[in-house]
Amino acid sequence: MSRSKNREPLTREAILTAALRLVDDEGLAALSMRRVGDALGVEAMSLYNHVPSKAALLDGLYERIVSGVLPARKARSWRDHLRHQAAGLRAALALHPHAIPIFAARPAVNLGALRRLEGNLAVLREAGFSPMASLQMVQIVFAYVVGHALWSLSPRTDAVQVNYTELDPQELRHVREAAEGLSAYDAEAEFALGLDALLRGFADAP
Repeated sequence: MSRSKNREPLTREAILTAALRLVDDEGLAALSMRRVGDALGVEAMSLYNHVPSKAALLDGLYERIVSGVLPARKARSWRDHLRHQAAGLRAALALHPHAIPIFAARPAVNLGALRRLEGNLAVLREAGFSPMASLQMVQIVFAYVVGHALWSLSPRTDAVQVNYTELDPQELRHVREAAEGLSAYDAEAEFALGLDALLRGFADAP
């Protein structure tokens, strides 16, 4: 008997939903066409009519997650615009921490990402920045958001516990002093501090 009997019609959106649920539940390493097919009750080969490859599946997950970023609103300045976009992307990544490596490894070449890029570039060009400076600014902010998300949001599976009080106070005095504040570590505040520093530095871009 076919596994597809009495199931809902197979669509690209259904495939992406199942794939993202699998990544959320078990991690990116668990993602395969076979596992997605199993989740949907179909043979893996059936998926290729809608998603031609695993690479296309990853691109689709990228697009799905980015679509969760709130649309750009009319900002008071280009800095506010980039800050809003950065915060929105970080919030979207926080909902799917196992999927963050997709953003570190894949270029933004799907249509949804390119449309968002177009909007960001338009804001910066209107503010007087050159085409290359505008692109570099967007790329730098994107890299910062993804890099900070990898560090602060990615699930830890082999975290190393360090007893900072046992470190040599002569050799590593400043490390020990800084570590005293780790109990109050605030990833959001750290993210905002770094983002503000980036945006201030962009003011001198051509």
